[in-house]
Amino acid sequence: MSRRAQMVVVAAAAVVVIVGLRYAEPFLVPVLFGVALAAISSPIATWVTRRGLPAALGALAALVVDLAILVFVGAVVTIAGVELEEKVPVYLVRMSSMTDALAVTLTERGFPVNPEFLSRTLHTASLVPLLGGAAVTVASAASSLGVVLLVVFFALCEGAGAGAKVRRLLSTPARGLEHVDRIVREVKKYLVVKTLTSLLVAVLAYVLLVLLGVDLALLLASSLFVLHFIPNIGAAVATIPAVLAALASQGPGTAALVAIGYLLINLLVGNVLEPRVLGRTLGLSPLAVLIGMLFWGWLWGPAGALLSVPIMMVAKITLENVEGLSWVARIMEPAPEEPETAPVSGEPAPGSLLRPSVAGARRPG
Repeated sequence: MSRRAQMVVVAAAAVVVIVGLRYAEPFLVPVLFGVALAAISSPIATWVTRRGLPAALGALAALVVDLAILVFVGAVVTIAGVELEEKVPVYLVRMSSMTDALAVTLTERGFPVNPEFLSRTLHTASLVPLLGGAAVTVASAASSLGVVLLVVFFALCEGAGAGAKVRRLLSTPARGLEHVDRIVREVKKYLVVKTLTSLLVAVLAYVLLVLLGVDLALLLASSLFVLHFIPNIGAAVATIPAVLAALASQGPGTAALVAIGYLLINLLVGNVLEPRVLGRTLGLSPLAVLIGMLFWGWLWGPAGALLSVPIMMVAKITLENVEGLSWVARIMEPAPEEPETAPVSGEPAPGSLLRPSVAGARRPG
């Protein structure tokens, strides 16, 4: 088969796989969320089983903790929904007065604007539609909650015997288990660290919003916790409803402070703390993360965007160990760090192996 024919076959196979993934979304998304949640919960199950208790008991303990967290999230959404229902009429009145004042200001400066058109435009981009879309997403996720919890429980129960199963399946168990162990270890570390840092930014954002007197602080902080799992873009998306809520409840000055506060929190945690904890464990370039998020988000919606980084990590580590495709994994890696100092022309670089030979050449006799 010619090279061109091989490329056509590969492209056709890729299209078939993508279409299959699209139609398998109702099955795959809950399963993958369950596996990810099991990875995050595994330290609890491990702590229980190391004390000589059955694996099923450890899985049950982790499941109880997960259920408690989900109940808390449900309570937060319920409380926020009641608060939002009370605040919406006030927000609409304030936004209407602000749009009227903005239209008058623009008209006085030579930019005639129809106040009704401006009001409709700002209402379309307001907090209410954003939160409405979030509520739809939460409702659709809740419908798959039972499947997710079942996957979590049985994945944690099977975790202890997974190594023996893999040994029987692989022709070279030692090498294969090393690769599988690396995938599990790095994905688990990423998910645990990302969960803790997302919780940290949510707590800091909640404190900031409460100190500034912004309404819906608990809901806005919870949305930041979820969206922070999406690298680079999630935190920026979570900033928009927070700024709009501050604008509607306290005015432009508070909205500016919220924007600055969110920016500082995300820079501190995302650019300082996370790299120190994760190091180069993630091993994905920002461009690869962005493309992966766009692709999986297009394929599976918000759930795909949340799952994109773990999927990309698994794909990268797998491709590193596939002969002929390791170059794809290298493309997905971050750019290599540049050397701190460049050698002067004609002189060896600091620490170069050529230095002893040069010195030896100058040694007399």
